[in-house]
Amino acid sequence: MDPVYQALAEQMQQGEAAALATIIEVKGSAPREVGARMLIHPLGRHVGTVGGGCGEAEAIRAALDVMATGQPRIVTVDLTEEVSLQSSGVCGGIVRIFIERWPREEEAVLSSLLATIAARVETALITVVATPPPLAQALGRHVVLRPEQAPVGALELGEQEAKILADAQVALAERQHRLLRYQTPTGPLEVFVEVQRRPPHLVIVGAGHVAQPLAQIASLCDFRVTVLDDRPQFAHPARFPTADQVLAAPLRATMRQWMQEGHIDADTYLVLVTRGHEHDVECLLEVLNAPAAYIGMIGSQRRVRAVFQLLSQEQGIAPEKFDRIHAPIGLDIGARTPAEIAVCIMAEIILVYRGRGTGAPLAESRRARS
Repeated sequence: MDPVYQALAEQMQQGEAAALATIIEVKGSAPREVGARMLIHPLGRHVGTVGGGCGEAEAIRAALDVMATGQPRIVTVDLTEEVSLQSSGVCGGIVRIFIERWPREEEAVLSSLLATIAARVETALITVVATPPPLAQALGRHVVLRPEQAPVGALELGEQEAKILADAQVALAERQHRLLRYQTPTGPLEVFVEVQRRPPHLVIVGAGHVAQPLAQIASLCDFRVTVLDDRPQFAHPARFPTADQVLAAPLRATMRQWMQEGHIDADTYLVLVTRGHEHDVECLLEVLNAPAAYIGMIGSQRRVRAVFQLLSQEQGIAPEKFDRIHAPIGLDIGARTPAEIAVCIMAEIILVYRGRGTGAPLAESRRARS
């Protein structure tokens, strides 16, 4: 469950004032990304963050005004000031934050959003963030949009609404937040589409010493976590308190069943770290053609190379089939301990999940420009 929206619903039910701050646009470098949210409470019981520092302080000040007036507004935080020892915001970017007090008459829309998030259904929250004066009644209105279902809520934008819903469906299909801009006869209109993706699902095959810290780190990174092992004494919930599911079942047969039933999809990240390399290879053969976003297998360079050559010769598997397998698993950070190995695995998974970055030290780009 999303903690910010859950806290918003609870405070609305209790009749408490609170303001929701959402980053709708970022230009340049900023401490938080588009879509980051924060629930601002008048007594400081905030949930989430939009970046901390002076920018967040500015958002909190504006939120107090929004809570008092009920009028949504956009705050622009400029982090491009010259660098000095006294500078408090020097990331180099400009951030626009929409701040609103959720209308009580739209509680049903919020409930629908929470229900779809809880059901792990991809959805989009559409919010009107800027309007020309004739459409002022639509400012802060919301719609929850789900694939192949009727929208929940109304934007009150008349003939513009159908076009906006169609554009929002595109953003939902592409799984990307989007700030939509339209030019109406009476002035500019802006609508923010916040896409709630299904949480990525990390499947850890093998419940040994690396699996434990990996499950903890993945949970901290908001991954849904399943741990599978054929040894009940290892695949036990007490050893994996942060995992969503811990299964004691045959490894290869379970992998085969999951493939047949479609449980492994484009949001699945598979990590093969069993107690023996023969088990890793057996599971790999079952999932080699899976539509998973990531398949990683532990092992040394020498062992992995030998295994792939053997499978090509004995199983007739084309060598290029192995190109998508992350093996040896993880980024090279010199990891030695189980916790360090878990960090290097999770770092590579995040690199794949975000689809950006190089995995190189960030300082290298600075040195290259010096």
